[in-house]
Amino acid sequence: MKKAEKNAPALPGVVLLAAGLGKRMRSSLPKVMQEIAGKPLIFHVLSQIKEVNKNIPIALVVGYGREKVETYLKSEEALSDLDLTLIVQDEQKGTGHAARCAVESDWGRQRVAEGSSILVLPGDLPLLRPELIQRMLEPLKKLEKVRVLACELSDPTGYGRIVRSSATQEVIKIVEEKDASEKQKRIKEVGTSIYLFESQFLQSSVKKLAPNNAQGEYYLTDLILMASQSSKGSARVTSVLWSEERDLRGVNDPWELSIAREIFNERLIQFWAKKGVQFLKSNTVHLDVEVALSENVVIYPGVVLTGRTEIAQGVTLGAHVVLSNVRVGEGSTIKTGTVAENAQVGSKVSIGPYAHLRPESNVGDRCKIGNFVELKKTQVQENTSIAHLSYLGDAQVGKNVNIGCGFVTCNYDGREIQGQRKHQTIIEDDVFLGSACQAVAPVRIGQGAYVGSGSTITENVEPHALAIARARQVNKPGYAEKIRAKRNKK
Repeated sequence: MKKAEKNAPALPGVVLLAAGLGKRMRSSLPKVMQEIAGKPLIFHVLSQIKEVNKNIPIALVVGYGREKVETYLKSEEALSDLDLTLIVQDEQKGTGHAARCAVESDWGRQRVAEGSSILVLPGDLPLLRPELIQRMLEPLKKLEKVRVLACELSDPTGYGRIVRSSATQEVIKIVEEKDASEKQKRIKEVGTSIYLFESQFLQSSVKKLAPNNAQGEYYLTDLILMASQSSKGSARVTSVLWSEERDLRGVNDPWELSIAREIFNERLIQFWAKKGVQFLKSNTVHLDVEVALSENVVIYPGVVLTGRTEIAQGVTLGAHVVLSNVRVGEGSTIKTGTVAENAQVGSKVSIGPYAHLRPESNVGDRCKIGNFVELKKTQVQENTSIAHLSYLGDAQVGKNVNIGCGFVTCNYDGREIQGQRKHQTIIEDDVFLGSACQAVAPVRIGQGAYVGSGSTITENVEPHALAIARARQVNKPGYAEKIRAKRNKK
């Protein structure tokens, strides 16, 4: 965190609540580790805070499965520059207890000493927008102790209802649904569990919370009533009304997670469409948050792009293409049903339909990888054609090579050679391989060599040689009739 200038106001702090088990998720993962667009929920919330100001001091309250959360945060490069402190809530006794753990820690005492405000956010709101956080972080006014983010929902089920004074319309309290009366349940305006507190008020008030509710928990919402009753006639509690309820969708069960995924995916597609990507049926396409697309990319229905996939200009992705951590160069065409993972594809390449590029495969410029071709840990240099029905594993293929239909590298025979159990096939530049050939690795086929169709190559082939490795054809006139006669006797 950068040091603040002398006499500059202290940055507000953020308490991010991420300690809950999330029983309704029915998962062994902590709720904040459930994924949307290839990243955990906690990533999305932290990313929005970072977009507002990466120097904001953040206290992440963790509890159930905290080792998984901590391990993830240490490995996530995109969040490594945040000012992040983990606070452990050993027992999950509610949101009020979690806030108390944070404010009574060294992190919390520093915020109080600085006189900064503290924004409390749930860790399960992946659809938050930076504008919302920025608005909530505006400095508190004189006498303002709490700022509440409110939203009017068509269906407020599950949310705490905001109760206002009939005379002044100021917020009096928030009543959790399980403790609400029938009249209160008809209120459409709800609290979103997002609050900005004056830090000294938060520090002194959380100690007064009591579990006098149906859940037997310490509710953060009870602080609203404390603030509103602290001084008559003064605006101790204010509210910010946020009109877009989709931004505030929480994730409490697999169905809500599914809905949040759809909304997030729609946003990603809209973002890239405005940058020149054409989606022929956008609601069937899935993108991860780290996917990078370029102008004039055309994406057909059913495409799934995950991980750090990068698609260059002018690429066409056919229907039901699935790419994970794949780079595709300019002007290439990936045809229907092709699957690739941890691979690279050059420019002006044609792949598929129904090709499979397994990890550590690299296809050079202007290559053709045809239907039902599988590559595994294979490097293919430019202008090479592997047209159809072939498998190449642990292979190095040179330039201007033609590989006929049905070619197979036999890269595993149970032996261990120089510490490797899979063996390498090397095919040098300008080789022509006929159909239905096999290369029994380790083996090298030299530059410019020809291999006759149906050959099984077990020895190296010299450059510019013709290799034929198949049994001589023998025709026995009339012998078919003897075979039929024997078969008919059975």
